[in-house]
Amino acid sequence: MQKNPYLILGVSEDATFAELQDAYTNLQNKYKADRFLEGEAGAEAIRKLEELEWAYNECQNILHDKATVADSNKVYEDVSRLIKEDKLVEAQSKLDGIDSRDAEWHYYQSIVYYKKKWFNDSKTQLEICVSMDPKNYKYAEALRKLNADMAQSDPFANQNQQGQQYSGAQQQNRGGYTEPQMSNSQRNADACCNTCCTLYCCDTCCECCGADLISCC
Repeated sequence: MQKNPYLILGVSEDATFAELQDAYTNLQNKYKADRFLEGEAGAEAIRKLEELEWAYNECQNILHDKATVADSNKVYEDVSRLIKEDKLVEAQSKLDGIDSRDAEWHYYQSIVYYKKKWFNDSKTQLEICVSMDPKNYKYAEALRKLNADMAQSDPFANQNQQGQQYSGAQQQNRGGYTEPQMSNSQRNADACCNTCCTLYCCDTCCECCGADLISCC
């Protein structure tokens, strides 16, 4: 079982870097003096020195990780504030300056894209969030709501895979133009009118050339 590095240094887990360094220096001086003792005491001091080096490095890494998380949280707070103020360029700049692209980074990137109405890009970012942290309710719920909003706003969302048209008295295309449905009698009347117009035009052309297509008119 691996030992707790803080216990080896004799400090609490909330110790600062300065406190870690002081504890390390004091123990290092002690074990360096004891290593010249004869027998097992000297050998134990050497083992303690090796253990001390490991513990000190571990504690430094933990402090570094905590500082990185704290810095990221501060940046995300700034990004959140900028988004609320509708300062999307500044928010994007903050995000671009973060080296670690964790799930929270993709979450805020999805919000920026959503504010720009780039819904497909926003959805992609949320899908990355969920894949990186599938147990996070915030990410999963945001993706669910976005999918629902996109389905509701899509004018073809209610068409089935066979391409069946909308039911009802009207059909609507993606440009927003509404075309009324026509009955069979209306279609027949339109066809008759089109035929008459065509014949009249042909007769007029023939008369201009000295001929007559329809003698009654």
